[in-house]
Amino acid sequence: MKKVKSNLPLNYITIKTTKSRIEKGLLAIPVSLIDLFPKTGNKIFLVNQNGVVEEKSFTPYKSSSRECRIGGLSSFYKNYQISDKEELVIQIIDENKFKIMPERVFKEKIKNVLSEFENCKDETQGENILSKITEITNLSKIEVLKNEYVMLSKTKMELRKKIEKSATLVKETVPYYIRRILLELYKGKCQLTNFTFLTKSGNPYFELHHIDPNKGNHIKNLLVVSPNIHAQFTHANKEEFFDEEGWLRKVKFNQDQYFVNQIIDKLPKEFEKEVHYEF
Repeated sequence: MKKVKSNLPLNYITIKTTKSRIEKGLLAIPVSLIDLFPKTGNKIFLVNQNGVVEEKSFTPYKSSSRECRIGGLSSFYKNYQISDKEELVIQIIDENKFKIMPERVFKEKIKNVLSEFENCKDETQGENILSKITEITNLSKIEVLKNEYVMLSKTKMELRKKIEKSATLVKETVPYYIRRILLELYKGKCQLTNFTFLTKSGNPYFELHHIDPNKGNHIKNLLVVSPNIHAQFTHANKEEFFDEEGWLRKVKFNQDQYFVNQIIDKLPKEFEKEVHYEF
């Protein structure tokens, strides 16, 4: 087994196939993964791409063959035209239920649905797309949003766009998916004071502040703030202190000093793909 950097916003596991087992319609489970699979029994359940559960033959490691493997995959290999040394993504649903998907299909699905999420226009659409992401990745919504936040933090910061509105240029608003990420991670609490309050709808109230008003909706350029703090950013004398990576760490309004809570400090900086080999 080896770990390599993942260019997707999640950690995941793959098994690299071999020609001999593809021809037999088998998937051998590497020793490094056998603890994730049943120790007894001759059946296992796989969830296909349509969400249908299929029963497959299964040989646990402690059998006479001394090989943990899944059988009955000939049609799967044929449908996806799996080739020698191709990687299959393995997801554990529960004790004896799993998902298997070619990595190339998995990557395409993830990239497409993330693109949909980043371009969604409203809450209903955004939540539906987010549910699709959780189904594909087998992650919770909060895990998906945390991972997306980390990936966004690594993108290049652009100038803030201006949109023509009634012959007047108006600065673009923060896209829904970024607001959704920040709401989930900070729970509506001001990054400087930890203050929020519930609106009549029961949701926490917060405002988003662009640290540099001329720069775009980059994670490093946005703060979740209370109305009072937002007003001080606009009207008070202020000093801002950034770290080497461009994260705002401290702010002084007149004589009052505030430290900035940055959730990035509590999140993983990189994602990994575990590649396991059939033995």
